[in-house]
Amino acid sequence: MKIETLSQLPQELISQIIHEDEGGAWTASGAENILNFLNTHQEAFTSIGLFEDGLIGALVFRPEDLRIIMIGVIKEKRHHGYGSALIDFLKAKADEMHLARIEANAASNAMGFYQANHFEPVGEPSSAGGLDFTPVEYLLGREWLGKSVTVTVDHPYGSFHPTIADVTYPVNFGYVSAPIAVNEGMQDAWVIGPQEPVDTFTGTVAGIVYHKDGSSRWIVVQPGMTVNHQSVIDLIGFEEQYYETQIIWA
Repeated sequence: MKIETLSQLPQELISQIIHEDEGGAWTASGAENILNFLNTHQEAFTSIGLFEDGLIGALVFRPEDLRIIMIGVIKEKRHHGYGSALIDFLKAKADEMHLARIEANAASNAMGFYQANHFEPVGEPSSAGGLDFTPVEYLLGREWLGKSVTVTVDHPYGSFHPTIADVTYPVNFGYVSAPIAVNEGMQDAWVIGPQEPVDTFTGTVAGIVYHKDGSSRWIVVQPGMTVNHQSVIDLIGFEEQYYETQIIWA
């Protein structure tokens, strides 16, 4: 098995996969709507292919946020983990980009597959263009909850906020510099504990603040610290109040 980025959308394979599922997740007109959409928007998407004695599966996604547009494996190769392998490839890419989530519209017959890969529903089931689907998302970074990381502080305690007038930071704020490599992006982090400016801080990831726009911020606390969730929310609320967020705690 080999997975690699394709130079263009594999239209023949996609057409085969889409038509194999007619009458289940979508009607015949729904299948044509999907294919027409992919054809007319193909320059906006990137695709990866899964090979085993030829191309047997593909995942089409939006490159800026890795939103899944289409995923499928030819019928005779299903239920062997190939679809999950494509998802894992995309998750690794999302980690490299320090994204907070991967989103998709899960077709009705694919909900079990998405849930097996730890996607969660984030909206009600809907129907449009001959397709039944449910919005789902996978939240990244949860494997770091409870683990030790080092934060490099670039907005120290007591410094003025760069965009909110007359506001100073009541906590240190920066980015995770170890053990995560700073490459394509930086993982922002709140430092909870020190009541003075620090240059670096090593602590435990106690929570993750997920922003609806696709970014996230880790809440890093002193090792062994008892975390009062509301107190932390109050500390970081001076800035987080401007975002639509959800927090997952360790």
